[in-house]
Amino acid sequence: MISAIARDGIDKSVAGGLAGIATAFVQESIEHMIPWLIVSAAVIICDLACGLRKSIIMGEQVRFSRAVRRTMGKMVTYFSFVFMVVMINKASGSRYDIDIYSCLMVCFLEMCSIISNILKPKGIELNIVEAFRLIFGKTLKVDKEDIKEVIKEEKK
Repeated sequence: MISAIARDGIDKSVAGGLAGIATAFVQESIEHMIPWLIVSAAVIICDLACGLRKSIIMGEQVRFSRAVRRTMGKMVTYFSFVFMVVMINKASGSRYDIDIYSCLMVCFLEMCSIISNILKPKGIELNIVEAFRLIFGKTLKVDKEDIKEVIKEEKK
């Protein structure tokens, strides 16, 4: 039977070892995500600038507090997303590079917003969903008959 003192020593040793491993994991992840955070911040700032330009050209009222609040909301959301995918990528041994593709997806979404902000004052509306339908054809349009082929009810 292990004494209470020995058990306490084992518990503290295990906790100390796990804390060291967790600290190293988090530190390595943060070092890897810094470039993605910088890119995300740059894209968000560009979107803010283009959104302000669009509002000024179209004669809309620009509220500094609303613009900053929306920008900060985007930053928190995107930074949290980057943090999550980088941690998942590190935990998976960097085999899948999901951090790269996920961060590029965030940049693509912001790029669509930037392009929309540039084109809207010129009277051009950008519909991304329709653009994808045009590019990929029927892959995004699903008929009821197609669904019947995918999902079949089991007869009892």
